[in-house]
Amino acid sequence: MKILIVDDENGKVVDISQVALDAGIKQDSIAVATTAATAMQLLKENYYDLLIVDLVLPLRVGENPDANGGVSLLKQAHRSEEIKAPEYILGLTVSEEALNASKSEFSDLLWSVELSGPSNGQWKFKLQQKIQHLVARENQREGLSIDGDIDCEVLFVCALLSPELDQLHKASGVQWTQVTFPSDPILYWKACLELDGRPIEAYSICLPQMGLVAAASGVSQATRTLRPNVVVMTGICAGRKGDCDLGDAIAASITWDYGSGKFVQSDDEVVFEPSPVHVLADARVQRAVSALIADNNKIEQFYLDCEGYRPSNVTKLHFGPMASGAAVQNHKEFFNGVANQNRKILGVDMEAFGVAWACHQSFEPQPKWLIVKGVSDFADGTKDNDIQSFASFFSAKVGLEALRSLL
Repeated sequence: MKILIVDDENGKVVDISQVALDAGIKQDSIAVATTAATAMQLLKENYYDLLIVDLVLPLRVGENPDANGGVSLLKQAHRSEEIKAPEYILGLTVSEEALNASKSEFSDLLWSVELSGPSNGQWKFKLQQKIQHLVARENQREGLSIDGDIDCEVLFVCALLSPELDQLHKASGVQWTQVTFPSDPILYWKACLELDGRPIEAYSICLPQMGLVAAASGVSQATRTLRPNVVVMTGICAGRKGDCDLGDAIAASITWDYGSGKFVQSDDEVVFEPSPVHVLADARVQRAVSALIADNNKIEQFYLDCEGYRPSNVTKLHFGPMASGAAVQNHKEFFNGVANQNRKILGVDMEAFGVAWACHQSFEPQPKWLIVKGVSDFADGTKDNDIQSFASFFSAKVGLEALRSLL
């Protein structure tokens, strides 16, 4: 696999190259160009699987960086019949102004652009994911596959790298090592947990993006590769105000897609008629969560274990319905509408049903699933960013403790 980096800042080139090297790309498979003109010449002479281009880029040697340099290269690459078109193009920039100005240009051509820089580490993770995806496709074409069975008892799933996956790893108290597998595009983290003196082989993943589709497809692929006994999703969700407080954890007893149904014309208005499919938590999951709810000392200890910000009152664990939808909800009337589908609903997120459905549809032996998320807002337009890390940590502690019963 070959990569072309187009950037005139040496420090950024070093950072990008290191991500590629850490992903297993050989040094001689990485080429660098510092101007748009040099990049075009290289693209005419060589095929690159991945083109990574800075947005603020000199057009030619000796010229100052041009705010439209990256976009100009992108357009030339698509117009020219002389170049060997890369399989994937990624734009990177430290300038928010350049990012906003070029987003439509990249999205119109089905490529992505990310904000980079030392204060934003998310771009490195997304670049790792893209490289692993391309490597997996290359391995698949060459017929490479996973050798032997993988020992995996639990798979942890988070929608966000930060704070969700970071706080899960922190709550576990062990070191996690990044691993990949041939023909599998997912980046995994592996660790050995110790539960009641017994070593547990655990893996964790972060979804490439939020939402039901990413959750279902990601977990489906991961369960095919790892064959885990249990899939645990932790992180943050929106809770129903009055039934739970900020920082509380909600374990899903049942989950569904609240957007499943049809819109029909009724008199002079359009009415939504829901028709969701529900997935019910396994009986052993129900018993494990119920036992934890009854153990006030453990729940209080999870609350105290969190370093940094904590809510003023000890947080609680709830067990009840959690619905999922494809869009972020942020208005005060939202829960009133979804409550028509289940009057006891406690929380909503964007991934729970996708994870549960992927487990439900997986090959035998089907893994049990546990969804437990911390309340970071009430889906009513109010936000408290301080609570997100705590909610992620608290839900992770609950998920880790529940494994003692499930395994």
